[in-house]
Amino acid sequence: MKHLADLLGDSPGIQAIREKIERLLSRQQDARRLPPVLIEGETGTGKGLLARSIHKAGPRPDGPFVDVNCAAIPETLLEAEMFGFERGAFTDARRSKPGLLQTAHRGTIFLDEVGLLSEGLQAKLLKVLEERTVRRLGSTRDEAIDVWILTATNEDLKSAIQGRRFREDLYHRLAVLTLSLPPLRERGADIVTLAEHYLTRACTDYGVSAKTLGADARAALAAYPWPGNVRELANLMERVALLSSDPVVTAEALGLTVAASKPAPAAASAPTPGPPASSLDDAVRDRVADVLRQTGWNISRTAALLGISRNTLRARIDKYGLREGEAPAPPPRPERHLNVVLVSVESLGAEFLGAYGNPRGLTPNLDRLAREHVDRRGRGRLAGVDAARRADAALVEGQDGDAVACEPVSLEEVLAARARTTAVDEHQRGVRPRPCRE
Repeated sequence: MKHLADLLGDSPGIQAIREKIERLLSRQQDARRLPPVLIEGETGTGKGLLARSIHKAGPRPDGPFVDVNCAAIPETLLEAEMFGFERGAFTDARRSKPGLLQTAHRGTIFLDEVGLLSEGLQAKLLKVLEERTVRRLGSTRDEAIDVWILTATNEDLKSAIQGRRFREDLYHRLAVLTLSLPPLRERGADIVTLAEHYLTRACTDYGVSAKTLGADARAALAAYPWPGNVRELANLMERVALLSSDPVVTAEALGLTVAASKPAPAAASAPTPGPPASSLDDAVRDRVADVLRQTGWNISRTAALLGISRNTLRARIDKYGLREGEAPAPPPRPERHLNVVLVSVESLGAEFLGAYGNPRGLTPNLDRLAREHVDRRGRGRLAGVDAARRADAALVEGQDGDAVACEPVSLEEVLAARARTTAVDEHQRGVRPRPCRE
């Protein structure tokens, strides 16, 4: 099929997808109902391109193709966008509007990142699949639709089902036919084929002289792990077409850093400041961190260089715990259980009201003083995190409450923290006392 020619490559994974689509479409030319198709694959593998190719090669190429990125539309608006609404359904709904599902009538709708749908929208989408009808917000009647539903996700939906983030019945409805796009690093010789295709197209589009890939550039492309997959490769070829002045592109012109490439076999025994990347996640994390440092943490430029969207980049920054000015951050620190002394604001740091935390970490004198002052004032002993939160909230709101001085503390440090001048200054400025230094 000519429309599937856009799906470049001869690797086994791509050939299997092409054959499966051809078998499906050869039997569906006169079908009254088309089966839902779920496309799986990492970010940047070409799920959107594959969906468009299926639509063009299918029985409804002249019908509408509606592309919906579920991650790009706020959850509060997604329901109204997908299902439509009636006049007066909510504030400022001054006229009725058909949803995207109705817009795709007698055509195809492509739901990208379907794994991010909320539980409520999953239930409504399941009803659409089962009954082939939609009900607009604010309406009391169902309207029939005839839509071919294609969906895509870069998440493992089976794991999401186990984690109760995705409905199992919806998964089985969507996955009547499943197509799994392989990541670029597993496509072998397809990498160079795609690179040459995108380089030629970029040179033509930008009106620059034609360029070819040198032998060292081909080797560098084949060895690179490609965390951004095909999208990253396409962006790299555009950059090379614009910036390289030589007719033959070298590995140096590609600018693929050693840190992001596959480590050499001998590098495992060589002493390095940190452990080498031991998995794909390590390679992706190191590549993202390296490009972030190169761009000075400019999100837009980094996303463009990696060939991924800004939302995907932010998700990876959160996933790997990356922070500006740091190397790939260590795992999030566990919650600290500190020993804390509560100091009376009423007397501006002159009396102890109690202590909480790990009593064994307090000095005996400090614990004894805390108990004596608590008993003498008849206020009762403050204990636990909840008591500290109440005291801290009272201090922030300017009420008569308790200031918090954080541990590790010695008796001398606490006595110094009780100094009237410091307590008066912090109380008047409305700031929380800072943790004592270890």
